[in-house]
Amino acid sequence: MAKNTTRSTQKDSKAVSKRSSKKATAPVFPGFVKAFGLQKLFRDDRDMSIKMVGSILLGALLGNGVCRNMISLSYPVQDELTVEGEPWYTARFTKGRNDLYFVSFWIIAFTYIRIAIMKSFLSPLGKKLGIRGSKLERFEEQGYIIIYYIISWSCGMALMYNSPHWLNTDHYWIGYPHNKLSGAFKAYYLIQFGFWLQQFYVLNTDMKRKDYMAMLIHHFITSALIGFSYIAHLTRIGNAILIVMDVSDVFLAIPKMLKYQGYTTICDILFGLFVISWAYTRHYLFPIIIMSLYNGPQKFLDMEWAPEQNKYMSLNVQRGFLALLYGLEAVLCFWFLMIFKVIYKMFKGGAADDNRSHDEESEEEEVSAEVVEKLAVNGAAAKAAKAAKKA
Repeated sequence: MAKNTTRSTQKDSKAVSKRSSKKATAPVFPGFVKAFGLQKLFRDDRDMSIKMVGSILLGALLGNGVCRNMISLSYPVQDELTVEGEPWYTARFTKGRNDLYFVSFWIIAFTYIRIAIMKSFLSPLGKKLGIRGSKLERFEEQGYIIIYYIISWSCGMALMYNSPHWLNTDHYWIGYPHNKLSGAFKAYYLIQFGFWLQQFYVLNTDMKRKDYMAMLIHHFITSALIGFSYIAHLTRIGNAILIVMDVSDVFLAIPKMLKYQGYTTICDILFGLFVISWAYTRHYLFPIIIMSLYNGPQKFLDMEWAPEQNKYMSLNVQRGFLALLYGLEAVLCFWFLMIFKVIYKMFKGGAADDNRSHDEESEEEEVSAEVVEKLAVNGAAAKAAKAAKKA
């Protein structure tokens, strides 16, 4: 009887372990990845991305024009205001199709940078703090979000502080078209574009989220706004929107990381600060920016479509951008409703928990791990009993 129990225990343990492992490692691949059998390639994204980055850098070193365009800004301005020997970050640049090469490089680079930071720095840190299982993966993700958004928000704020549109929405439109950008501003904007395009890959290969569709819509609208605002020379208002959106994500990621370490009290306090920052930036400052787009163009611009003069702000373009911003605000309101559900749960005695994060599969994985451990203990006990009986 003990022998049968032991075999049954081992069999159940292996079955549960296999299911747990499958859930923990299997990403949600988009249809085209499955259709062409590219799952293995996308699982080995760190190897793939570093090889591609290395090849691009080598190509640029050897003088390949495409590779050079991928790692450096294109279209420097040469006119009477150009200063000889001026550093790239203060020099002025215009825009063109070659800018897509620069964006593509950063899509690839962010794939490597993200995994390198998560696995080489955040994973060892999480393990030292005693975090294991699916919580470790979430810890890595939130740590990367904190690092990226602090850098991007700081750069965006520095650029805005030294620009005419600092705390003045009228300067989104005064002097339009803003078709000549400093090297620093152009690099910031295109790198942000690359980051958000790369987020489509992250969304479809990471652990499945409960709000996958809302996140997909958010990424689509954000990427469309960055891309079209760059083409239409509306980068000042784009800069303001990116700053407004970046800051509250940091306030959300910090309490999440603390929760994975078991600090529930400070997590709840910081979650309160996150709610305040979210409400202020995304439902007060962001609508102010939307109202500027609604009222400002007619006040300062002739609203003519004249591409030969770099003028793209017509009435139809204004409506198109407003539709994207309204769509983004709708997604933000949906998430704010979910945040209120968390607040209600806290007042009922629960802990702060972002219920958008991941599907129930991650919880099942942790439960499965506990079941495996218990089954293993029971199996060991059965073996010990059998040995004692023989003795």
